[in-house]
Amino acid sequence: MGHLSNSRSNTLYIRFIHLINCYIVILLTIFLVICSLPICNAQPNDNTNEICKDENIHTIMLYKTGNEMSFPIIKYGESETLELRFDYLDVNGGNYSYSFSNCTYDWKINTISDQYYIEGFNDIQINDFRSSVSTTRLYTHYSAILPNEETSIVSSGNYLLKVYRNEEPDKIIFTKRFCVAENLIDINTKVYLPDDITQELQIQINLKNLHLTNPMAEVKVVIIKNYDWNNQVKIKSSPLLRDKTIYLDMPNQVASSGGNEFRIFNIKSTSYESERIGYIEFQNPYYHFFLKPDKLKQFTPYFNSQDFNGHYYIEIPKAYNRHEEADYVFVHFTLESQQPIGSDVYIYGALTDFRTDGSNFMTYNPQKSIYEKTLLLKQGIYNYMYATKDFDKKNIDFSITEGNLSETENDYIILVYLCKVDSEIDRLIGHKIINTRGQ
Repeated sequence: MGHLSNSRSNTLYIRFIHLINCYIVILLTIFLVICSLPICNAQPNDNTNEICKDENIHTIMLYKTGNEMSFPIIKYGESETLELRFDYLDVNGGNYSYSFSNCTYDWKINTISDQYYIEGFNDIQINDFRSSVSTTRLYTHYSAILPNEETSIVSSGNYLLKVYRNEEPDKIIFTKRFCVAENLIDINTKVYLPDDITQELQIQINLKNLHLTNPMAEVKVVIIKNYDWNNQVKIKSSPLLRDKTIYLDMPNQVASSGGNEFRIFNIKSTSYESERIGYIEFQNPYYHFFLKPDKLKQFTPYFNSQDFNGHYYIEIPKAYNRHEEADYVFVHFTLESQQPIGSDVYIYGALTDFRTDGSNFMTYNPQKSIYEKTLLLKQGIYNYMYATKDFDKKNIDFSITEGNLSETENDYIILVYLCKVDSEIDRLIGHKIINTRGQ
């Protein structure tokens, strides 16, 4: 009997182990199947910065159709469109397409289906492209109007434009941000100069046309300076709500350093040297523009000058189509400094896509006591600044290189979002662009 009992126990033990192994195999199979399934909207939520991953792509522009200096924002429900332009530095740049992703008010990818915000296709081929004409450096110029007859955007909010090669839709080559705005609120704004450095905004947002249960939680306000998403103005204390109006008008509540006017240079023509050009050389096969040395402006007095608040304008004399006839040239920058500043120095503005990376990082030359950098740019008129950034910090600074003066002319863009708990999308319910001089 003892032998039979031991045998039965062994048999039950073996069956138990076999059953456990079967469960393990089943669980592993389910896990592997899940891992192999495609994940919708798998792009990381923090990967919505404007990027470009192909060094052959240059001069990426996205603006309201007909105004190259405009902020890329269009009115919801109207016929306004945006214009996209970029160059590929080769005769055959390949075929490209684009798609849209909706984003939250603070630029995180919205994981809902694009059917909530797109009507039509969300994979549109760019069919308008042409080779450059009579240029020393050959390139292919691409352009597109969006939205268009193939697709329409059916919700206001933040959007990320993603461009990729036709055969590789999962490999995003570059991205650009834009906005679609409703007009449901009234925004009243004034600019004050409380001291010699600071520009202060006083803002009132009238919500009388909206029926909100908790406006202080549902309404979000974002303020950016000079069309630069990296240059957001912090709201330093909570707003007040009174009579369906949000008040941001306390002293120092919405304040920013004035900065300085952008520096400017003109490389429209290879035949003459404009004001900021030291000299021009043709080093076969390309033209080189050497800018006059720049100086640090930290302690210089304010000088009023006209600028584009960081933008540029593509232009050459007597062009039939400037976007296809303007050449690419090398532009040499130098910034004088008797000693290293102590932070990384970058050439900053739309000409470098408001980035701070290796593409616009300046090198210090101790023999000449200057920072140096050469950029490849398309002919036109350009704005730029010198920005500094500490190695271990994200914030950029202009106080040493450019100075801070409250008299500086700047544009501030106020964006007001409605972020309701029961809504799939953060709607952009109103916006206003205010110039410190009322221009």
